[in-house]
Amino acid sequence: MQGRMSFQQPQHSTGLSCRGGRVSALTGWAGHRARKQAAAPGAPAPSAAATTATAPRRHALSPAPTRAPVPSRHTISAPLLPLLRAPRASTPSSSSFSAASSASPNPATRTSSYDISELPRRLGPTEPIVLWYRNDLRVDDHPGLTAAAAACGGGGGSNGGGGGGGGADSPRPLAPVYLIDPERLSYLAFTPGGPESLSSSLERLRCELRSLGSDLAVRVGAWEQGLTGLTREVGARAVVSEAEVEVRWRLPAAAALDRAADALGAVSYGWQAPLWSADRFDIRYRTWRDRRGPPAEPLPAPSALPPFPSWVDPGRIPSGAEMRQLLTEAALAAYDSGSGLAEVAAAVAAECGAGPEAERAVRLAGGADSPLQLLKMYLGTAPPAAAPPPPPSSSASSSLVSLDEDVAALRRPGVDGAPFTGLFSAAKALGTLSARRVFWEAYVADGQPYGSVEPRRLRSPAAVAAAVAAEAADFHRALAVLDDDRVVAPGVEVHFWRWKGGLTDYCVAEPARPLPGAPAVLLVHGFGAFGDQWRGNMGALAAAGFRVFAPTFPGFGRSQKAAVPYSQDLWRDFLRDFTLQVVGSPVVVAGNSIGGFICTALAADYPGLVRGLVLLNSAGPVDPSFDIAAWRAAVAAGRRAPPAAVVSAVSSALFWYLERTVPSTLKWLYPTNPAKADEWLAQEILRAAGDSGAIDVFKSVWYLPPPRALNWLVAEAWRGPTLVLQGALDPLNDARSRARQLGELCPNVQVQLLQAGHCPHDEVPEQVNEALLGFIRRSVLLGDPEGRGEGGEGSGAGVAVAAPSPSSSSSPAGKGKA
Repeated sequence: MQGRMSFQQPQHSTGLSCRGGRVSALTGWAGHRARKQAAAPGAPAPSAAATTATAPRRHALSPAPTRAPVPSRHTISAPLLPLLRAPRASTPSSSSFSAASSASPNPATRTSSYDISELPRRLGPTEPIVLWYRNDLRVDDHPGLTAAAAACGGGGGSNGGGGGGGGADSPRPLAPVYLIDPERLSYLAFTPGGPESLSSSLERLRCELRSLGSDLAVRVGAWEQGLTGLTREVGARAVVSEAEVEVRWRLPAAAALDRAADALGAVSYGWQAPLWSADRFDIRYRTWRDRRGPPAEPLPAPSALPPFPSWVDPGRIPSGAEMRQLLTEAALAAYDSGSGLAEVAAAVAAECGAGPEAERAVRLAGGADSPLQLLKMYLGTAPPAAAPPPPPSSSASSSLVSLDEDVAALRRPGVDGAPFTGLFSAAKALGTLSARRVFWEAYVADGQPYGSVEPRRLRSPAAVAAAVAAEAADFHRALAVLDDDRVVAPGVEVHFWRWKGGLTDYCVAEPARPLPGAPAVLLVHGFGAFGDQWRGNMGALAAAGFRVFAPTFPGFGRSQKAAVPYSQDLWRDFLRDFTLQVVGSPVVVAGNSIGGFICTALAADYPGLVRGLVLLNSAGPVDPSFDIAAWRAAVAAGRRAPPAAVVSAVSSALFWYLERTVPSTLKWLYPTNPAKADEWLAQEILRAAGDSGAIDVFKSVWYLPPPRALNWLVAEAWRGPTLVLQGALDPLNDARSRARQLGELCPNVQVQLLQAGHCPHDEVPEQVNEALLGFIRRSVLLGDPEGRGEGGEGSGAGVAVAAPSPSSSSSPAGKGKA
């Protein structure tokens, strides 16, 4: 299935090519919508043989917030207007281009996208090429740049030229371009130092391209209009760009390419830079590791590039401050002014513009050293570089650039790779470093032949961290490609979203008839589970008119298990950012087990995002004597964990035991309906448990900070409408007692018992759906917090417990079990 570039060494894979080299016009990864709709809920994931197809995928959703792709919707401040009005020289006439552009393209004959290996054969005789940069801001290990340079007939580096160019004496122009679409890039406003890092990365990329004889054209505006305008300005009909995995990039990028095809007859060529060949991929990490073969080597940067079109004005790159203003304004414009989301978004954006994490990201991205040089410094293969002398007017002093202090500040107990993740997550997200280059440099630093041993068997801790991170990134990228066709339930789609540099997956179900004014429903899984476990709930809630989202936490399921300090706060912030960036509207949030506790923390700390809270056998202490001041003092004092060797040994033993008892444990947790603890669920849990980094997530339990009491979060911090939907037969604790305690301690709580175990949403989904919908309609939409509206709370689903009066909150109650 792997396409090959004719000028590459055989092991350099360029990506998935599909049946004769043609890939989907939308994505480069095709989806089989009919197969998804016909499949039964809980069906197993498709095999690797079903990775590709030619039918374009149609999506019934926008990744939200829903935004019209037009520049006029951007709220641009006056100081930034010149960026939108950069002077541009007129495009010279070109007979080969003008004839095509003057005629209306025939949709029936419009070609789809192709793999980059098709470029030399299909390229026209004279017109230039546009190289569209997005998340690949580098010249090193860039198959698209290398292929385009070779096809232009000039430069091309070590891989030679040839293939449709104008000859070595008269190479056709190559135009690298970057489109600053404020709406598409607004997520960077919620990333520490994100806009500043983008600005610095674009400046560095432009310098590198100029050193090779080219340049970078930069424009501000929507992709859909900007790509067509720049392609027309260049006079090109070939656009080269990276194939995307994330739907928030894939769909708008495909729309922009389609628009250029409709207006200009432009043909797009997609590329990838995988570490291992897709034809040996397996969704089980350990099986894939054993059969994947040797890794692909990174491509060297070209030694020279074809000329940049002289008639195209490169444009100005916004400064870091300008970029932050531009992207922050676009981010906040997505929310209604004065709404809870707007307030939270503004606070998060402000937090990401200051503080140690933002300062570090800005300093590393804007320093004299390139990301590759910083990587070598981290690995110990390059000495600290001398910083350039400051300008005479500056009060700064010249000093050596060192990562020692940053590495020390980023160390976390039990997370050996945390410094690497903290230092290079921005580089990974912006694509200034490729996974292949990181993997290569780790082996160079360790003195081992490339790929000769497994990454975790390298000797240097820094090399292990880098190599393991690159390996995991490649595995989850390939898993995301395959998961484009994963079946969860009818009407449910699976997408991937990159958060803090790591891929996470989520399920989404869109209503055929949306309920006006209804909040979205956010379903949150428990420890060891994943979003798919809500398989019996998503379709029913969508059928009732609600948009439904079920994300998988980082560290679980098919989400990446990066080396980060997992904690309640990290998962809470994940839900916060998911709500702001993917859902884009207020939510009723429902959580099971530890997911219930994280949902409660979200509602308590960010009430502007939440309209209602539903707890299904939630974790978290129930303590009527909880004191927030004492808790803060305990957190400040820190938690003493056992020695790392003890944590590792005990965690490994427990992990080994749990892996071998998953089927029986699941049936124990589903006492009323053990048939729902089926083979699919067990296999998915086992698959996730085998992922690289899974045991590190398990070890994080030893280092979690002390939690706040669940009852305090619900009654004192959140205070909004809350439903405790409790499986009374939960074998993990005295579920009835915990439910009763929450009802007594929290005046805002309604309690309903179900004859089910620890995961009632999956064991008795119909009962949960009925209770959840009744709660939303009465307590959220009609504003009846005590649930006294029509129908009551029993509904035949279980034993209803009436919410107590406010005075009953002082009743004595013992501590509940977590």
